[in-house]
Amino acid sequence: MYVPIMKNLAQEIKVTKDLNQHFGESIMPLFELITEKYNDRFKIDPKTGDPVKTLKPGNKIKTKVKLPNKPEDIKTLDEIVTNLQGKRAFIDFFRHQPNEYKNVKVSDVQLSFSLSRDYSYYRDRMLEIKDYENLIPTISIKDGFKMSITDLNSFITELKKNNSCIALRITDNYLEDYIEEIAKLSHHDFIMLDIREQNAEAKFIELQEFQEIETNAKKILLNSPRPRKKYNSEFNNLEFTRIIDNIVATEYRQYKLNGFGDFGGLKDRLPSPGGGNNGSALALIFLKDKNKFFSIVNEDKTLGVTGYPYVVQEVLNNVSLLDKTNTCPIIKAIRDNAKKGSFGGWPSWIYYTLARYIHQQATK
Repeated sequence: MYVPIMKNLAQEIKVTKDLNQHFGESIMPLFELITEKYNDRFKIDPKTGDPVKTLKPGNKIKTKVKLPNKPEDIKTLDEIVTNLQGKRAFIDFFRHQPNEYKNVKVSDVQLSFSLSRDYSYYRDRMLEIKDYENLIPTISIKDGFKMSITDLNSFITELKKNNSCIALRITDNYLEDYIEEIAKLSHHDFIMLDIREQNAEAKFIELQEFQEIETNAKKILLNSPRPRKKYNSEFNNLEFTRIIDNIVATEYRQYKLNGFGDFGGLKDRLPSPGGGNNGSALALIFLKDKNKFFSIVNEDKTLGVTGYPYVVQEVLNNVSLLDKTNTCPIIKAIRDNAKKGSFGGWPSWIYYTLARYIHQQATK
């Protein structure tokens, strides 16, 4: 089983929609919910029943007046369910410590901030998952969010009243503290060991312990192999990069685990305010048969996103390596968009990287 870990941001949601056909029991996404999604409501003219429009400063066209969001407008889980089209997924109402991530755009992670500060609110939101039979509540235990045994057992019991299964996601430093609780999980459940950016070979003791735990739950090994602190400019051009060590994608079998999960070539990071146009244009194209990413980088980082025409040209120059069978829909999309003069920006290449990775993992 492969578990792609995704934030509920625009490009990840688009990937979910576009690659839905590949999801199932062998590929089951894990969504880290960091931002609240709402159905828009607009001010209505009581006389005509039409939306009220206004001319904002600097605009030439009037736009509808949006009303403030209300709790009843929330569609966070509904949006995911709609795009899953009946497929199953893990749901982690994502919490993080104040200094765990740097340079965060607060407006894009208000949900995560609220969940992190208020356990009761976190618990209530997790219990909402009961209304969606194809969503699996995922309890995450890590630094700053450790649970007492009593609280964990109580929470699992409450979740199982209305959910057919649950998942327990634990960082390796807390694994030993919860062995007895892991042993109680049923064959419907999942236990996820998260080693984050740590190398699997360096964690062999913890992996052996994980293998030896007696439980009926399915065992999944999660990791984040692309280092957060590495800039695009640090990747070498036109080579299989050593910066991303994707060993977990194969090593999990050595420990007789049921699956693995990662961020699909993306960094485990929260949205940032953005650094302007500067930065090296980078493509990371995954090849499953090599279990490596081929990196293409425009070494002139002053170009920013305007450096992507070069990157796209090199993708197309290396099609015989990157798409031998001419069946990759992501390479096709890159080619088709280039014909229209569109070479993509930062969001586009987030989409391409993740979509390509999932598509490759779906191949036999």
